[in-house]
Amino acid sequence: MRRDSRISPFSIDDSHGYIDFTVLRPPSRPRSFHSILLDATRDHIVLADRAHPSQPLRLEGEEVMAGGYWMVWFLYKNMPWDIARFYRPDGLWTGYYVDVLEPVRWRNDDPATLETLVDLFLDVWITPRGKVIVLDEDEFEEAVAAGHLTLDQERHARGVLRNLLTSLADDTFPPSIVRNFAPQSKSEGSSEWR
Repeated sequence: MRRDSRISPFSIDDSHGYIDFTVLRPPSRPRSFHSILLDATRDHIVLADRAHPSQPLRLEGEEVMAGGYWMVWFLYKNMPWDIARFYRPDGLWTGYYVDVLEPVRWRNDDPATLETLVDLFLDVWITPRGKVIVLDEDEFEEAVAAGHLTLDQERHARGVLRNLLTSLADDTFPPSIVRNFAPQSKSEGSSEWR
């Protein structure tokens, strides 16, 4: 076990190593990512990485995502979404970010077989107090109008968003692993994420 110096103020057990994967947002070229692998099973993969948004995200007058923030991503096999917990550099959790995707796929419990994630533009931000904000609807509508998404992808994305909003209203989303995840700070003397 070693401490990854890229994470502050958290410590991390990076004994699972790193994972390289790609994300495609039609019609753009795939973007490659090199992330810390925290956990991998047949059902889920958990990754950590620094955020590199094209611009900071401010909601209700608060910055909730910017360069230098940390994100812990949770991917669930065959689910049409992923979800991340975002943390400011000082360790404060700012909320959840959900991407609407084509179903996430990999073989067995091998995260190295993670297939390209296809991002379908629609996103959801969930504040720590549970307020839900749908993001990027304008980008989605532009992509649909420009023909960057197939009719099946458009219908799929709208259905996934509808299901996510229903699950959020029913308090059955996010999954418990995501809700209960809490990194240990270096000051607490732990060298692992929980």
